[in-house]
Amino acid sequence: MRRVEVWMLVAASVAALPAVGQAQVRASERGGAFQVVNGTTITVEYSRPAVRGRANMFGGQIPWGEVWTPGANWATTLEVDHNVSINGHPVRKGKYSVWMDVQPAEWTVILDPRARMFHIAHPKPDSMQVRFPVTPSDVQGADLLIWSFPAVSPTGTTLQMAWAGKSVSLQITVPPVEIPAVVAAVGERYVGKYRLWWGKETNQSELSLAAANGRVTGSWSGAPFKVWSDVTLVPVAENWFHIGAMVDGSLYDVVTDVVFEFVVVDGKATGFDIRGPNDNVIGHGTRIE
Repeated sequence: MRRVEVWMLVAASVAALPAVGQAQVRASERGGAFQVVNGTTITVEYSRPAVRGRANMFGGQIPWGEVWTPGANWATTLEVDHNVSINGHPVRKGKYSVWMDVQPAEWTVILDPRARMFHIAHPKPDSMQVRFPVTPSDVQGADLLIWSFPAVSPTGTTLQMAWAGKSVSLQITVPPVEIPAVVAAVGERYVGKYRLWWGKETNQSELSLAAANGRVTGSWSGAPFKVWSDVTLVPVAENWFHIGAMVDGSLYDVVTDVVFEFVVVDGKATGFDIRGPNDNVIGHGTRIE
């Protein structure tokens, strides 16, 4: 066979192979999870190793006393866009690599502000780190490592790592959303009880408002969802408010695409229109007391 024919055969064979980089299967594929709580976004990015039949991962494949990233390849990262606390320890806004010092009973969680670290870096103790103890729990399964948010509340969330029969839960508390204050004399103009129509005229309910401590709060009898039974008005402009749900005294949710536009006559609100995303009126209220 002539040389040119050999090279043509090789070129044709290479062209028939799948392109490297277009479809690579990794032993530990990338994954991630995020959760928004009260305006704070919490993001975890990691690679997902599998047990693949291996026994004694902790205390065996991962020796006791080893500083391990709960993931693979590049270190798992945790990013928060506001200052938070994790298991009662303050964690400043930023991105961290996540490590765990694994021991037979108690582990130590390590958050290192050097986010871009390879999994075998095993960082030493440093004053920049956030370190705190945790007690892992025994769980069934978790062959593929997973980070998740199994619980969310108005003030925080649970971030959980599970793998190879063990899980670690981190309690993250987020800062409350600051609601602009309403001057007492202004707040008084909205105090009272209103008959409210939401959508169809037949969908009637009552909204009772009170003013105290720089807020206008109230109870919504017949709210479409139970969580909206206790509300607060969030100022947008003069006589314009978003409505927020209150749970256990904390702001739980704010509907930012709906505005309550009050009509004020002689210093007292006589009612309001509820305007939707396109400024269309989707409901209204009339003072009854």
